[in-house]
Amino acid sequence: MKDLLINTYRRLCIIASYLAKGDLQGLYIRIKNHFNASTLITTLSHPLICPIVQTWGILTPPHTIFVAHIISERLKHHGCLVEVFTTPPKVFNKNYYIVLCAQIFERLPPSERRIIYQLEQSVSSRWFTKQYLHDLNHSLTVVDYSIKNIEFLASKEIQFPHVYYLPIGASKSYGLDAQEKTYDILFYGDCNSSIRRKQMLTELQKHFKVKICSEIFGHEMIAAIKKARFVINIHYYEGALLELPRIQECLSLGVPVVSETARDQDEYPELEHVVKYFEAGSVPDMITAVQHMLDNPPTAQLIQESVDKSSAKFAYMFDRFLIGMGFLPTSFATKLDAQIPENAEMIALSLPETIIRWRKFQSIRPKNCYVFSGFRRTPGWVGCGLSYRYLADMALKYKLPYLTVMEDDVVLYEDFEDKLHIVKEFLNIHKDEWDIFSGLIAVLDPKCKILKIEKYKDINFIYIDTMISAVFNIYNSNLLSVYQTWDPENMDMHTNTIDRYIGEKPNLRVIVTLPFLVGHCEEMHSTLWGFKNTQYNDHIASSAALLKQKVRDFELNQKIQH
Repeated sequence: MKDLLINTYRRLCIIASYLAKGDLQGLYIRIKNHFNASTLITTLSHPLICPIVQTWGILTPPHTIFVAHIISERLKHHGCLVEVFTTPPKVFNKNYYIVLCAQIFERLPPSERRIIYQLEQSVSSRWFTKQYLHDLNHSLTVVDYSIKNIEFLASKEIQFPHVYYLPIGASKSYGLDAQEKTYDILFYGDCNSSIRRKQMLTELQKHFKVKICSEIFGHEMIAAIKKARFVINIHYYEGALLELPRIQECLSLGVPVVSETARDQDEYPELEHVVKYFEAGSVPDMITAVQHMLDNPPTAQLIQESVDKSSAKFAYMFDRFLIGMGFLPTSFATKLDAQIPENAEMIALSLPETIIRWRKFQSIRPKNCYVFSGFRRTPGWVGCGLSYRYLADMALKYKLPYLTVMEDDVVLYEDFEDKLHIVKEFLNIHKDEWDIFSGLIAVLDPKCKILKIEKYKDINFIYIDTMISAVFNIYNSNLLSVYQTWDPENMDMHTNTIDRYIGEKPNLRVIVTLPFLVGHCEEMHSTLWGFKNTQYNDHIASSAALLKQKVRDFELNQKIQH
């Protein structure tokens, strides 16, 4: 009863703080996120402890059977029983269903057991009818393969936390084996209802022999792809996104691709050496690219490397989705491979589903900074903790001297890189004398003690014994093992958020500068708490003022002692 009263009082205080600041939008988002989280927990019968659901159905039309294959492959990896349907079954008796191209089916699984994998291109409104948007909004969750699509869905109020980003990957078990080539160029897909496709293929046929396949699927389609030296990919729409299902299917069969350029192709660097791009809509450029592919096809090794990378990327993002939804336990997070490069100097923690924050950070991303798609979990701060624990494990595995992590709502000042260079010089000189360098202190404990102050290249480095902040930190290797003791099943948000857990460790040695090295973007909404970051402003300003006062007191005491 006491705990209930305390929690009720805290919630009323939170609501009052929103009302006092006039942040009605922030209050609405907070309540909506809380409702969504509560609904998810009820639906999954407590996702924090339940094992992965054992029976799954995948409903797909024939032309996306490859996507159904890679999903089925991953679910089976976790021991699930999976059945693929190309028409709706009479009875929906599986625990959960993943539906591809949901808009073409007259009957869908029940909304509380339905996950829609949204595969349509948002460059056309053809499929985004009122009914389809309703089905998306009323499913358990929505998965989408494209950042561009996620941006579009957000404009329709289908957004985080209801959406997951899941780029389509390749499959290492789909049929990557050599086969005799009986024709040079293959096009497959609908070329009759797309005028631009028809026109470009007609021009291509004037110069090369082109095999065109339409309305064939399954094993017949796979056999046709394997017989081609490469596949030509031409957009159905002007300004289309990359046709990732087709491209990954071909690569999974050992066949490279020539493709029109697309607005989102930079999102898939793993395709760089096995997909030859030509300028969208340019017939001369298409003919040049086709001839280049005939004369200089990528090696089997390059195709295999691309398949390995994209299949690993899909495995990480799909399992990230399962963890976020509660279908996999939090303990599974340590087993995933996010393919973070060892030479990344900095890691940015971001959620691609929070598209405004993600886009804004991409525009300011420092050189050699890897953007890590962090874990999600209900409540949000647990996903945050899982992400930091994962990054700490990675740094220990790579034997890094320290780990630099920033969050995507960080503000990097003009002199950031110059000052960071000095900071790293100082930390390297004093490598055994610190645990964390904090670029910004969000909440400074009034009991915080200044241990010492050292000046280096006109910057005062202030040693303190506690901190609460994760906007920008550098973690010394001697602290990283502490993350392994953090328990994601401990739901006490007042002691177990990852920054509080680390910041309250005894004998902590934190270094900070004044002014702070970085700032905090007040325009963004917190992905953990649902409110606008302006809520943090007073805390940050108070922390800076308190630290400045403590510095003055410390320097005065030093003078008195001398």
